[in-house]
Amino acid sequence: MRNPGWAAAGLAAVALAVTACGAGSNTASSLPGGAYGSPATSTPPASAATAATAVLKTEITGTGTVLASSRGLTLYYYGEDKPGSGTSVCTGGCATAWPPLAAPVRAPAGVRLPGRLGVITRPGGFRQVTVGGYPVYLYAGDKAPGQAGGNGIEGAWHVIKIKAS
Repeated sequence: MRNPGWAAAGLAAVALAVTACGAGSNTASSLPGGAYGSPATSTPPASAATAATAVLKTEITGTGTVLASSRGLTLYYYGEDKPGSGTSVCTGGCATAWPPLAAPVRAPAGVRLPGRLGVITRPGGFRQVTVGGYPVYLYAGDKAPGQAGGNGIEGAWHVIKIKAS
């Protein structure tokens, strides 16, 4: 017979490991645009790191059709980032709440993006996707496809809208 105490301890250990892996990120041409950010640096979130090329998607949200990760999670840009600068100002706790989207990615077939796909390299070597020169992020509060809970936060976080072709 299984010991329920061990099961609870195992779940707690998994939750602790997942929480620890998602802590932090490293510091820091034409999308429209309260700062989180801190100068602290650490490793990129485990959920953002991948070596395979992911194919982006589109999702329909309450704000319209938006660009989404390969898992269908809404993607965002931060109005405080300077497009084309090659850097991100979202670091430390900001990058925990707004994990950078890991490169490489491909655009969804038949979708016209609002800017060219690109890549910046954050300190530590983490490669982050850009659209129109803006670094691209996920929002930790979005848990399922079609959610866009980060849109409008601090008046600086915005979904990446896709216009119908």
